[in-house]
Amino acid sequence: MALTMREMLCSMLLCASLSAAGPYDAVNPFIGTAADGNTFPAATLPFGMMQWGPDTRADGWYHYDDKSIRGFSLTHISGAGCPIYADVPILPGTGQPLPLDHAREEAHPGYYAIGFADGMRVELTTTARAGIGRFTFPADAPPTLYLDAGGSATQRKQDSASIEVRGNDAVAGVVHSGGFCGMDDDYTLYFAARFDKPVLASGVWAGHAAGSFVSFRSGGPLVVKVAISFVSIANAEANLNLEIPGWDFDAVHAQATAAWSAILNRVEVEGGTADERTIFYTGLYHTLLSPNLFSDAIGQYRGFDGQVHGVEPGHAQYANFSDWDIYRSTVQWDALFVPGQTGDMMQSLVRDAGQSGWLPRWPVANDVSYVMGGDSSAILLASAYAFGARSFDTASALRYMIKGATEPGVGLHGKAERPGLADYLKLGYVPLGGEVGESAASVTLEYASADFAVSRFAAALGDQATAARLLRSAQNWHNLFDPETRFIRPRTSDGKFLEGFDPDRMLPHHTTWDKSNQIGFEEGSTWQYTWMIPHNYAGLFRAMGGNGAVLPKLDKFFEKVVGWGTPNFTVANEPDFVAPFAYVWAGAPWKTQEVEDRIRREAFNTSPGGLPGNDDLGATSGVYVWSALGLYPVIPGVGGLALGTPLFRRAVMPMGEGRSLEIVSSGEGIYVQSVKLNGKPYPSAWLPLAALAAGRNRLEFVLAKQPNKEWATGAAELPPSFE
Repeated sequence: MALTMREMLCSMLLCASLSAAGPYDAVNPFIGTAADGNTFPAATLPFGMMQWGPDTRADGWYHYDDKSIRGFSLTHISGAGCPIYADVPILPGTGQPLPLDHAREEAHPGYYAIGFADGMRVELTTTARAGIGRFTFPADAPPTLYLDAGGSATQRKQDSASIEVRGNDAVAGVVHSGGFCGMDDDYTLYFAARFDKPVLASGVWAGHAAGSFVSFRSGGPLVVKVAISFVSIANAEANLNLEIPGWDFDAVHAQATAAWSAILNRVEVEGGTADERTIFYTGLYHTLLSPNLFSDAIGQYRGFDGQVHGVEPGHAQYANFSDWDIYRSTVQWDALFVPGQTGDMMQSLVRDAGQSGWLPRWPVANDVSYVMGGDSSAILLASAYAFGARSFDTASALRYMIKGATEPGVGLHGKAERPGLADYLKLGYVPLGGEVGESAASVTLEYASADFAVSRFAAALGDQATAARLLRSAQNWHNLFDPETRFIRPRTSDGKFLEGFDPDRMLPHHTTWDKSNQIGFEEGSTWQYTWMIPHNYAGLFRAMGGNGAVLPKLDKFFEKVVGWGTPNFTVANEPDFVAPFAYVWAGAPWKTQEVEDRIRREAFNTSPGGLPGNDDLGATSGVYVWSALGLYPVIPGVGGLALGTPLFRRAVMPMGEGRSLEIVSSGEGIYVQSVKLNGKPYPSAWLPLAALAAGRNRLEFVLAKQPNKEWATGAAELPPSFE
């Protein structure tokens, strides 16, 4: 079989120069597809509705080490810890799984292709809501496609699907599925496909596993166009007609490449190794895969009330918010990077609340999954606003945020936005044995973080009374701080601390632990959650006994940076994301610099297993992106960045409101000696966005191989704490 141009160039040892040619070529969509990164190599656009690509298992995941492909499904979600979507897998050939040969496979942003030993080849590319595939078949085999309408990743007993062949050149159907992480959420997907050849033979089977086959006359590639909608088949057909009116596969591929190149090129980096640039731009790519477009090309979408609604021209509805994950690292980036789209994403959450009565928790499609504890959508809204995405109904947002923080009640599926809220309001903490079960301590801290973020949002909108009230409740972490062990410790409703509490025996998620010492925390232990109070590190550190007591405890925590199964930091564990910057508040920013360097070197690489855990819709990748720039958005709801140590000699990133930030470094090593902002000495490791001028800003780091233990350590130079 003829080699592609890229394969020919690679065979001439020019792959390295291709990778260095620009951000688009630096992206490797296979990073994270092994181990439990749970990413995918499917073709999609930034925040696109469709992700058309291969699945190797019935649960819809693509696992790099698997040996066969079960189909090329239309929808995916990147990096989640549970399967969902993988709707309508399409399989060419005989209906049997196809061999997965990585030597014949390639993936780039907006494009996926694979060849097979018998001469068959599959190429896929997409627009926002539609895709076009080019299927080449062996000369001696009749071109045949199998469409498995009932093959979604989480198809349950109560779910259904249907498909029909329409005329001699089209199929269409409906999928009902849901059940993300075993929850009660549901969604309905509609699809419509068209072929550039007449169907010669077809068959349809009905029932729970509905599907169809279509066969065509041999000769030349078969081109297939397909679109999806969450509203109707008619809308799927409209999406197809509006987004891919013709049959030119290469033109659609070129458009996808241009779309990805335009957005990736907005972040410039110079220096570093080829691998570091690949990890960085792949991480940036991963952060741009979700949330996902949910409204159709004509502006309609199906709401949380099950009804069809419309959005204003020039705007869109979005879905799939991994809120517990992305509030920590990606919503701030999105707000700076694509403030208009992020404003639409936030307005989507406001619309969801208007239709259901409450802000959604981990929404999937147009339903709530209630996965993970906390009130994370409130933090998304507050942080997006703080970082410059403000084109949403802030008054309505605040009203629903206050409702969620102060009014116990239930929403969809009879579940609450904040389970245990009545106890939280009465006791100042969520007790063990209540509505949230054994996650009571971590949920208390999540509610405190949400209260703090909402307090900042309320203050920005002029509601000082609400701001003051929620700032007080944001200090509820005090009620779980154990002065004996100086850790966060669960309590029961009678006010007693959990007995038999031993922090050193408490091991984090993804291991076998002594559950008697794991009680109280979700996906972590007290070692993770005690540091998850970034809005008041000053108060936390006083309670711990001052920096002299804090620093040895942090040093012990950071003995490992991928510490599953130990009481150590784990970069893929979301509550840990902020912890490296606790050193900054403790007057030891050089230790943050050490840890950030270790995380980049030890936890990420360019292999398929190059992510340290679930990417969680770009949240883990976001940690690397921020770290490589030498920055991190530590405090929820506050427009500011803590300084670490930059990886690249030069980077330029957009900062919203017409501003940009050029980050440059000189010297050898990882330790910051001094910093200048716009030519003037900058003595702090905290950079409020308000300190940036209009237009281009320049942040200059001087680095060395030995730490400067005086820089950014004075009391006046520490980041803010809110008490």
